Amino acid sequence: MKTYKILLPVLLALVIAASFLYLEFPLAVLRPVFYSDKIDLYSEKYGVDPLFVISIIKTESNFSKTARSVDGALGLMQLMPATAKELSQELGFKVFESSDLVNPDLNIQLGIYYISKLSKEFNNNEILTLAAYNAGRGKVEQWYMLNPMLEVDISDIPYAETREYIKSVQANYKWLKWIRNLRNLIRKKAR
Repeated sequence: MKTYKILLPVLLALVIAASFLYLEFPLAVLRPVFYSDKIDLYSEKYGVDPLFVISIIKTESNFSKTARSVDGALGLMQLMPATAKELSQELGFKVFESSDLVNPDLNIQLGIYYISKLSKEFNNNEILTLAAYNAGRGKVEQWYMLNPMLEVDISDIPYAETREYIKSVQANYKWLKWIRNLRNLIRKKAR
């Protein structure tokens, strides 16, 4: 019985150490979440889970406010300038320049507003919302209209890059929710 009590903690320590060496997850969790005040503010304003937003930012730019994709998407949430201009007009901004997308506050606000808008448009379907965010609303509408009665599965998406994007965001989101639930459980037991 004594061997079991010693072996279990040693085994657990080895598993944790190995995960730090071979898995990205523990390292990602240890990185600070930058701009959490802005994420929380706009997530509440537009009714989006902040952990979902963090998962998108992690996948899109890894929290680099100056990130730029080969397609021209800019900033933390990798918004296309034309989309961002349209969103900024909807929100009543008088002036918008694509260079403004490196401003974390504006980028996060526009990105979260866009996620909220897409979520409503696609009946809160996480897969379709993420697909539209990544591939474009028009492509997803066109693809989805061919089979609107089907239960949407990631494997149904005709774009490999979008499938991988959705898997990455969902994996991040799943871990972040697990951590939040664990933290809440620990806090509850500490009371």
